[in-house]
Amino acid sequence: MKLRLVIALLAASLCGSAPALAQLSPSTSGFSTAPTSANDEEYFYMLRQLGPCLASNKRDRAIAFLDAPIDSPQEAAAFDALFGDTTNRCMQNFVSATLVRAWVRGVVAEGLFKDTMRDWPESTVPAIEEPESIASIHDFARCYVARDFAAARGLIEETRLGDKSELARMRELAPTFGPCMPQGSQIALKPINIRMALAEALYHATRNPGAARLPGQSD
Repeated sequence: MKLRLVIALLAASLCGSAPALAQLSPSTSGFSTAPTSANDEEYFYMLRQLGPCLASNKRDRAIAFLDAPIDSPQEAAAFDALFGDTTNRCMQNFVSATLVRAWVRGVVAEGLFKDTMRDWPESTVPAIEEPESIASIHDFARCYVARDFAAARGLIEETRLGDKSELARMRELAPTFGPCMPQGSQIALKPINIRMALAEALYHATRNPGAARLPGQSD
C-alpha cells in the first residue's frame, strides 16, 4: 500500500461520519414533545461518554463483550447484555441511536484501557508479538501497538474521538503506519476506525501488567 494514499485518506473530513439514526429526548430541547434528531457533534459526545460509563458501571459485561470474538454469536449476545436493559443511563439523553458494534468495542476498550493505565507500571510497555500477517485493521492495530506503544497510547489519551485533535494526530502518525500496512493493496482507512482498533489493541495488550517490560528490554 502506498503511504501517500494513507495520508490522503486520513486528511478526509469527519463530517457526516456518524450514523443518521439517533434521537435525543425531548427534554433536551425544552420545546417539542417529540424526540429530536442528533447531529454529529452530539452523537460523538455520546460515544465519548459511553465507553467510560460502560467500563465503570457494567465492567464485567464490558470485559465479556471485548473477550468475545468479533462478529460471533457470542459478541452479539454480549452486546445485547450491555444494552438489553429497558433503560441505560450510559446513553444519556439519547432515546435511540444506531450503534456500530465495532465503534462500541472501541470506546469500551478505551474506557477500560484508561482505567488500566492508572495502575500501569511506570516507564513500561506491554510485551506483545506482532501478527505474522496483516489481514485486517485489528492486525494493523496490534502491529502498531507492538511497534510503538507510546504513540498509540498518546493518540488515545491526548485526543478526543471525532474532533480536530484526533485528525491532526492521525496526520502526524500516518508516515509511521507503513510497516504495519499490507503491501500491494489499497485500503480505505477512516480515522475513527483506526482509533477504535488501536484502543482495543491497547486494552488487550495491557490486560496483564506482569507481561510489561522496560523500553528496550528483551524478552
